[in-house]
Amino acid sequence: MEWSIATCALGGSLEEKLLAIAQAGFRAVEVFEEDLAGFPGTPRELRALAEDLGLRIVALQPLRDYEGMPEPYRSRNRERALRWLDLVAELGTELTYVCSNTSPLALDDPEAIAEDLHVLAEMAASRGLRVGYEALAWGRYVKDWPRAWEVVRRANHPHLGLVLDSFHCFVRNNPLPESTDLPGEKLFLVQLSDAPNLLMDPLALSRHHRAMPGQGDWPMEAFLRAVLATGYRGVISLEIFNEWFRTAPPEWVAQDGMRSLKLLFDRLGLLVPLLPPGSRVQGVAFLELGGHEEDLEALKDFLRPLGFKPVARHPALEQELWASGSVRLLLRGDLEENPAQELPSVLGVGLSVTKAAPLAARAREVGLELLPREEGGPGFPAVRGVGRTRLYLVDEPLETALPLKPLGEPGSALKQVDHLTNVVSRFEVYSWLLLYKGWLGLEVNPVVEVFDPYGMFYSRSLRNPEGTVQIAINTAEGRETLASRFLQALGHAGIQHVAFQVSDLLAFAEEARKAGFRPLRIPSAYYRLLSARYALPTPFLERLEALNVLYDEDPKGGVFLHLYTPSFQGRFFFEVVERQNGYAGFGAANAGVRLQAQARELGSRTKG
Repeated sequence: MEWSIATCALGGSLEEKLLAIAQAGFRAVEVFEEDLAGFPGTPRELRALAEDLGLRIVALQPLRDYEGMPEPYRSRNRERALRWLDLVAELGTELTYVCSNTSPLALDDPEAIAEDLHVLAEMAASRGLRVGYEALAWGRYVKDWPRAWEVVRRANHPHLGLVLDSFHCFVRNNPLPESTDLPGEKLFLVQLSDAPNLLMDPLALSRHHRAMPGQGDWPMEAFLRAVLATGYRGVISLEIFNEWFRTAPPEWVAQDGMRSLKLLFDRLGLLVPLLPPGSRVQGVAFLELGGHEEDLEALKDFLRPLGFKPVARHPALEQELWASGSVRLLLRGDLEENPAQELPSVLGVGLSVTKAAPLAARAREVGLELLPREEGGPGFPAVRGVGRTRLYLVDEPLETALPLKPLGEPGSALKQVDHLTNVVSRFEVYSWLLLYKGWLGLEVNPVVEVFDPYGMFYSRSLRNPEGTVQIAINTAEGRETLASRFLQALGHAGIQHVAFQVSDLLAFAEEARKAGFRPLRIPSAYYRLLSARYALPTPFLERLEALNVLYDEDPKGGVFLHLYTPSFQGRFFFEVVERQNGYAGFGAANAGVRLQAQARELGSRTKG
């Protein structure tokens, strides 16, 4: 089975796209008409370029608004179809396809539609070509694959078949069933694209939110399984329309495309499994924070009111282990390779795993970079995460992996790391969704969209089945948003915030205040609105306000309490949370309030 990608999925010139596609390991490509139009050469020269790169052009797409038109448009369409087929032949491919008509002039006449397609197939056959017919979800009359298949059967020509696109199936809630009687030999091309579950017009969703398989919310495995059940063994092609993909480096998009297909076929058992049984991520073993000497002294003052205490020190290097409950922070001042402007920052995360070696091998298989063992650092396999972040694979205690000298007992305030956030550029959201799912087997939560005071904030979160590893991937539009300011300060993607879990947040907040803790200030108006939203008892509301604690509920009675620290030198901040009655979210209802409070805090610092 041959894997392909359409040139419309990538940004750049057609030459740049083809090079990136070939370097990612594809051996087939669909050429989009606009890319051909902008190519500085003839179709024959494009064919030669593709062949030099080891690529076979499997289709030229698409012929639009052809079938079911009244005269004089019908005759004109047959004339332009002849010229289109000549172009296809010159390009050296044997397949093109027609998208169902969207013209307001189109006729709801199945006989005329079938006749037009039969005539087109006859013209194609005389040139040794084939024609596919694809139902567009926003077509004038043919909007889904069953109607398109009906038309193809009515036209009854061996050179006419069906083009099946997962997007148009799912967006119309009409997926291909495994029990379909659709014969595989009448499928001329199968295209794959995923998308998030958003309530949106199909055309707008298609133009702006298509994604690679595994980057959205649709059951792509079930779709491909149904396709294979027909007997189809032809080209599987990725057709993605998404402006964020076109702003990314084309080699990055092409690599994600190849990775998505490998992972999809892996999940169907059609490739050698990338992850042996028993290899899984269990929790967060430690966080690695780095800075210069003065940064670390200020950071220690920042940590003490949260219940952290120093428990061990490296005898020769500037490394200290601080702890509270089961939460471990490795503070490092020995990292000279990081540019000065990147410090202080959260530099790494130790992921507790059952077996490190299989996950390291899987990381390599999905295209992640394995980092060399660092002299003097934690002796665990490490993968390059977002930006310069190190993701350590920890299968033994940190205290045994580093020669640390004990200093004292840990604090007891915190239970565990609840979640952490990666702040990335918009395109990287799609890439890291796929990587975390494919590498660590994490499950994806629905999209969260929140108004930032200076733009728009987007979040997708992932978790392991037990909820002991939770990673939110955040991005934003607008240069002055909190996420954008973080990216500008660091120079690349990274970890912006870490949340710790406690058993009793109000008691924790009171003890932390006695120790000198000053939380992020939440406006009084928030608590007035909270009273109206949930009818909470007045004494409880007053206590929440006095401690700057935010509150949320879910429909099942789950409760979420959380508070935030101010940002540490504008680089990162911490959150402390309490979950009651199975609450599984992240307090999305309070994200806008938090963002506004942080914008005021950072704004006042700038003015100061």
